[in-house]
Amino acid sequence: MSRATLIVLLFSICLFGCSSTTKPVVWTSNDIAFTDFQYFDIQPVANATGHTVMQDIPAFLTDSLKQQFMARDLQLIDHRQAENEVLIVQSEILKYKFQFWTGPPPPAGNTIGLCILRTRLIQQTTGQVVGEIITTNQVNVGRGMLEAKSPDSLLQESAAQIAREVAKMRGPHD
Repeated sequence: MSRATLIVLLFSICLFGCSSTTKPVVWTSNDIAFTDFQYFDIQPVANATGHTVMQDIPAFLTDSLKQQFMARDLQLIDHRQAENEVLIVQSEILKYKFQFWTGPPPPAGNTIGLCILRTRLIQQTTGQVVGEIITTNQVNVGRGMLEAKSPDSLLQESAAQIAREVAKMRGPHD
């Protein structure tokens, strides 16, 4: 076995188990054709944890959502579009925890990073909720030196999951 193969195999083993993402829970209305919506109005992410989170966390999530939507060709509103083509994307943090670990790592499997995010898709003209996505992402420590050093990757993955699910709802795009 070549040295490069061993390095890739070792790297893969180290990454396995460093982070965990569960499959998002998705609900959509049967009365709506998501292909009818061409634009998305991403609202600022709200804190619904019941606890104070750093002020830059919701702002970072909002920016990440915008970037992820654009990366998947989901057009953001520029306030010139017809209202009937717009879905409001309203997200809130249900649970957020990220602890920087400075001492020896805790036993394997002790979660120190967790983000549960709920996003509602609201038809702009009627105010009706037509879809909801709940994502759960976590980062574990004690499983190797490649653990997350900042909450950015945890938050970016939450935003990416939301954008992926919305893109799936819309189906293939021309």
